Amino acid sequence: MNGYITVAGTRKRLIRVGIISKTNYNMQPTFTDVAIFRNNHLTDHLFERKEFIQKDITLIAHWLRACRLKVLLVTDGPLGFGRDDFGLSAFINCLQHDDRTYVNFDITLAHLRSNTTDEQMGITIPAISRRIRDFRFDEPTHFTTTMHDQVWLFGFETFYYSGAYNHRNTNRANYPADRLSNAELTIITQFMENSKGGLFATGDHGALGRALCGSIKRVKSMRLWNSTPGDDEVGMTGPRRNDTNQVGHDAGTQFSDQSDDVPQTIEPKYYRKRVGSPFEIYPHPLLCSKLGVINVLPDHPHEGECRVPTTAAELAEYPALGGTTIIPEVIAKSRVISGNTGRIFTSSKSATQAQTFGAISAYDGHRAGIGRIVTDATWHHFVNVNLIGLVEGGGFDDLTAAHSATKHDGFLSTLQGLAHLAKIKEYFVNIGVWISPPAMIQCFNSKFRWKLIYSDRIMEAALVDPNVDIKKITPNLFFSIGTHARDVLGRSASQCQTLIFILDIIRLHIPRLIPQIDPWFQIPKPIPEPEPPLPWYDPTPIINIMLGTILVALRQEFPYPPKDFDEDFEKTAEKISTNAARFGLEMGLNHYASELKNYNSLLNESLKSLKNDDQKKTD
Repeated sequence: MNGYITVAGTRKRLIRVGIISKTNYNMQPTFTDVAIFRNNHLTDHLFERKEFIQKDITLIAHWLRACRLKVLLVTDGPLGFGRDDFGLSAFINCLQHDDRTYVNFDITLAHLRSNTTDEQMGITIPAISRRIRDFRFDEPTHFTTTMHDQVWLFGFETFYYSGAYNHRNTNRANYPADRLSNAELTIITQFMENSKGGLFATGDHGALGRALCGSIKRVKSMRLWNSTPGDDEVGMTGPRRNDTNQVGHDAGTQFSDQSDDVPQTIEPKYYRKRVGSPFEIYPHPLLCSKLGVINVLPDHPHEGECRVPTTAAELAEYPALGGTTIIPEVIAKSRVISGNTGRIFTSSKSATQAQTFGAISAYDGHRAGIGRIVTDATWHHFVNVNLIGLVEGGGFDDLTAAHSATKHDGFLSTLQGLAHLAKIKEYFVNIGVWISPPAMIQCFNSKFRWKLIYSDRIMEAALVDPNVDIKKITPNLFFSIGTHARDVLGRSASQCQTLIFILDIIRLHIPRLIPQIDPWFQIPKPIPEPEPPLPWYDPTPIINIMLGTILVALRQEFPYPPKDFDEDFEKTAEKISTNAARFGLEMGLNHYASELKNYNSLLNESLKSLKNDDQKKTD
């Protein structure tokens, strides 16, 4: 903890490594503390330096200045951005305080209601760019196709004709009761298709969220926005409902189990490259983090459901590129355990039947030249009641002294809960990174590149003299530099993000290789699908050599960080990167061809030896 104590009448600063607690002015110093006081001037300097750097790392490392990602969060109904149970304040806090140095979330909050309170508009949340009530997508002062990089939709309503929606209610000729207007739907489509803007959309059980999200092109077919006939899996009470509540610290199952520190475990879809090691598998980038695979989400007694479009009308909304239609995927499933009753106060639901359902779906529109889309089964994965617990004494609080106190603090209540929350926070930020437009992703890649060159001293770790003629550096050394760089990048970004950074380089120089080494690349699958090839060939060494040559060439051209990383500078850097990548590719291929020749000789000798042995046996 960091605090102050009094020694010989003088107030001194105490710095210890440990759990942060409140300042205690009556603490007695230990022997170690006294040793610190002897160098108190340096102790103060250390503390002040930490505070200085934590406020803004770019003050001493300006090349780490993050890309400004303009995000619009939109909601309706009783949902809001405040601190109540159905508020999004904890989620927003996660975006604002993420430790990734390459992205900074510039957030605008918008609510379709005209009578929301200051608290519902997140008035206590600092660093919000703008707050908009009575929001409309077809109002140019609220929204244009270039105003934001991405839009997040948290839908609740099924009906807009009420006094709470002033403009929509009084202009019914232009605004339908149960969906966005035609003009709004058109501009959202233009945002995705012309500006390649990203879109996230979610609702909850049944038709909750249909009015805001259920008519948007492509979004409407990536998730169920209405109840289904028969055994309604997106209903509230039936045995086939999507109930992910896990048994918590109390006996039996309660509605409030959604608010404790026990998450649901999801089942991510895994992907592998078509060449290389069959053991090298990845989840979708949305579920990949430096903490490992994201395999948990908050639980909830009745979720919605994500799906894959199947009908001809649905598929017609997804453009083809190069003869291939890219369609959404369900990238994670949730599991319903049998026997959940979700008791709240005195009422219970039907006991659940075991099943699985789509938790998250993703559409990679970039492969078709448009924006990406993510949908989630429920906004309960994002609101306060599922992240930081029930508001004590609030409308959903049926807890007694006998119940687990974790339900009032959620994932913040235990170390295990904090570990789960750390993964969930990674999912939130991954959405923002993944649905960003291509130009913003280029900005992310630029930050990765300069971080590798300037902040991690990769060159110094591998090269005695970084100014040596690049043509005199061996392939093995370039390979070592590239391998080291990928490891360094993987410590601050996920392994998936690191691979994406590499793939974006490869795509510029050997695009024909992408279908083979990009695990997330969709290609038409013939029926019957052939067996995957044996891992005779692994392109990783060539990729690492290319990365190594790029980093060396850039470091030699720019040994010190420039004052401004402007557009002209980035164009120059791209040109140098392109030339270096081609040089590295040629070097790697030549080296690989030489080794293949040696292996081929060994192979021929082995085959010849086997034939001779067979001939001797025949004789």
